[in-house]
Amino acid sequence: MDGEYNWAALAVPIFLGATLLEAWIARKRRQDLYAFGTALSDLACGTVFQAGELVLKLGFVAAYVWLFEHARLVTWDESGPWPWVLGIVGVDFLFYWWHRVSHVVNVLWAVHGVHHQSEDYNLAVALRQPLFEPVTWFVFYAPLALLGVSPVVYLAAYGINRFYQFWIHTQVVDKGPGWVEWLLNTPSHHRVHHGVNEQYLDKNYGAVLIVWDRLFGTFEPEVETPVYGTTVPLRSYSPLWANFVHISRIITLGRLASTTRERLWAWVAHPAWLPRGVTEPEPKVDRTAYEKYRPQVVPKLRAYLLAHFGLAGGAMGVVVFFEHSLTPLQLAGAGAVLIATFAAILGLAEGRGWAWPLERARLLGAVTVSSWLLSSAAGWSTAQALGAGGVLGVTCIAALLILRPDRARPKA
Repeated sequence: MDGEYNWAALAVPIFLGATLLEAWIARKRRQDLYAFGTALSDLACGTVFQAGELVLKLGFVAAYVWLFEHARLVTWDESGPWPWVLGIVGVDFLFYWWHRVSHVVNVLWAVHGVHHQSEDYNLAVALRQPLFEPVTWFVFYAPLALLGVSPVVYLAAYGINRFYQFWIHTQVVDKGPGWVEWLLNTPSHHRVHHGVNEQYLDKNYGAVLIVWDRLFGTFEPEVETPVYGTTVPLRSYSPLWANFVHISRIITLGRLASTTRERLWAWVAHPAWLPRGVTEPEPKVDRTAYEKYRPQVVPKLRAYLLAHFGLAGGAMGVVVFFEHSLTPLQLAGAGAVLIATFAAILGLAEGRGWAWPLERARLLGAVTVSSWLLSSAAGWSTAQALGAGGVLGVTCIAALLILRPDRARPKA
């Protein structure tokens, strides 16, 4: 908690390495698990989440610490095992209920639904995290502070819980031994959770333990092959639109509602709810004839996007690692540039008209913020910081001139 570095950032290379390994295995098996734009969108949503969390979690961690220090009902012997048992089991149990409620309350689904939008299912989907999810987590996890789970134990238990959930987002693992499938959440169980097949909707909410679903009647075994995504496909790569699309739907339903009561109810109703007399504004698609969203990205543009995505991802890791030494203003500046970067990259992948102006503006922003952070946070001299920023700027210009991705056009 009081350390200089955020060592959790070192998990990022593990995640990316495992994703590349899965893609290689799938290719060897001739499994069509990855599409360029979709995978990039999944990873972009995850990095936008990380950028937002740089600022959001400051407030929520501080609130958890305050509750623990001023309102806890129990004080545990820190040398004993019980705080850890309570923290690890408590996080898993409360995750189940947060997850279940997030699927049936409209405003919470508007946040969590981002994780389900991918039409593929692979380890990149595990990293597709919603921007505003830390806000909804806090309400459910705060009781652990009252029960005497220290912030250090809570954050460690939370980290273990989320780390476990990464590996279950895969199709290259079938089913394990019977006792494992009975006790733990596995890739088979979680594939069901991501399916939009009628019998799979709102099932298998567990994180580490699947026994919560067995106890509370939400378990469903994997029988037929799941169809992935959301019942109304997003059909966009944008990591920003992904986080606001369902909020837009709620506002639309509120406008169509005929009473104030229904306008308010729209925010807490089930995601499938409609006001009286209103027909579905976004009808479900026929999955038997449906083609996944796959805008074509030509090789030159693909190379450009991959290069800048890699640079931005590396920068994200550095910022997260050193976040404890950065001020809120510095975190906000870095987060804004990173969010603009991934918005521009995915806009270019989709061929959006506004994407190149945004790309040029964010390149300027990246150079400026990098120079600022190097001089104010890393302790470099002004000359050194400006020099590094200049090298970055020249490199970006060279990439534009050599690759000319702005002139690349998909073949008819």
